[in-house]
Amino acid sequence: MHQSKIFLIGNSGETWLPMKETPYDQEVVLQEALAQYPDLIPGDQISPDNPRRWLLVRRELGVPGESGGSDVWSLDHLFLDQDGVPTFIECKRSQDTRSRREVVAQMLDYAANGTEYWPMEKLRQSATETAQQQNADLDELILELLDDAELDVEWFWQQVETNLRQGKIRLVFVADAIPKELRRLVEFLNAKMNDVEVLAVEVKQFLGEGQRAMVPRVIGITEATRQAKQASSSRTTINQEIFLQNCLPETAEFYNQVISRVLAAGHKISWGTKGFSMRMQGNGRLASFGYCFPPNTFDLYLGEFKYTDMPLELVEGLRTRLTANGLLAQRGQQTLRTEVSPQNEQGLLTLLNTMLQAIETRE
Repeated sequence: MHQSKIFLIGNSGETWLPMKETPYDQEVVLQEALAQYPDLIPGDQISPDNPRRWLLVRRELGVPGESGGSDVWSLDHLFLDQDGVPTFIECKRSQDTRSRREVVAQMLDYAANGTEYWPMEKLRQSATETAQQQNADLDELILELLDDAELDVEWFWQQVETNLRQGKIRLVFVADAIPKELRRLVEFLNAKMNDVEVLAVEVKQFLGEGQRAMVPRVIGITEATRQAKQASSSRTTINQEIFLQNCLPETAEFYNQVISRVLAAGHKISWGTKGFSMRMQGNGRLASFGYCFPPNTFDLYLGEFKYTDMPLELVEGLRTRLTANGLLAQRGQQTLRTEVSPQNEQGLLTLLNTMLQAIETRE
């Protein structure tokens, strides 16, 4: 059987080491490599003008078959890109004897049920645990992924939830060799599905004299399809008028008050695709301290005080004051959340004033 080769060239240019294409001994080798080096999914080949970057949520992520039900399937990897697009990864060796239709049907099961039944709390907790295993801080990883001072962590998770519920996802089949039958299925699905990007990534392994190389290549996307996908996924920010139209009528004045008080205190309102964030000047960057989303969500956020000179013990004291009256509930590690109603509006404005005063006085 003919084996493809690549050549590793020494610094002097005189030594050429031939490396032969070699199948993976086990599927887990490819799975572990993807978890350790997500760029084996070549984001520059998927979107040359805006290369995709990746955050690993979890390996072997369970997928339930009903709301609140136990897991029925296990997805090899779930990644998120910088636009919050959930990216489903399924790895197969070329020696896998299952039919191509079975592999595609399995992926569609993951997508149909994950988009419907995954609770956001499960995804956030899974991402947190994965970051901890990497000895990393999840918020730091997300901000590095975003690489945009105008965006923040809660905006990112709102994007993930919006994309997931609207079925704006990416399905990626990964193998050491993509057979022509699967390639044709991928090309057909990718061309015909507007909200779902379907791709195959061939990651060939080459071995030679103790050296190992892995070479990825995206299959299933044409320039016409790429342009169509990029146009349908372009991000449009809203403004105050659109935001209020999407909120409950009885909360409009409350949100106007929030915006006015934040601006009056010298801070910034940053508009996203659904809501807005309240942002203060940190050490060399803007730092978010609150979020509002339609129809009636109000958050205060403590996670980015680390970008200010406020000591940790003062931030924890602020947390205690903000949660003392029971209007705000802890959601995740740093978010305090509630739903706005006529009954709690004044109390929430008082808590906002507490936050603004703490930012001003740093105490």
